[in-house]
Amino acid sequence: MKEFLRTKGFKMTPQREMIFRSFFELGEHVSVDELYDKVRSLDHSIGYSTVWRNLKLICKVGLAEEVNLGDGITRYDRVTKIPHGHLFCLTCKKLEEFPVDQLVGVLAETAGERDFTPESFKIEIKGICKDCLNKSEEEIESEEDNV
Repeated sequence: MKEFLRTKGFKMTPQREMIFRSFFELGEHVSVDELYDKVRSLDHSIGYSTVWRNLKLICKVGLAEEVNLGDGITRYDRVTKIPHGHLFCLTCKKLEEFPVDQLVGVLAETAGERDFTPESFKIEIKGICKDCLNKSEEEIESEEDNV
């Protein structure tokens, strides 16, 4: 990682290394607050703005990208070689990945037909997950029983 950052024009400081390591340990769809909490549990001297700036750097060097789903929380997802989309539950805020290999081919073909060269694809589906749908049905049945 140190060499990778140097090729991008950045130094790897001990704080930066801790923040980068923590980000990748947390996995997908990390918010700044989640990363800050993890980093602070390791080193109380690191401030929120330092975590935020380094998270932006992780994106700038191409290791992560922002995921904004309209709920007011910006999440950061590791960039992988495997294309994937996101299913976002509007009720419980669960974020789940799904493969989009076949869709990317169709989208690239569509772009090519219009002489457009795509650099990336972002596929996000918002709705209600099965658990929340079932919960809603159970609540409705419960209310009907009480009438």
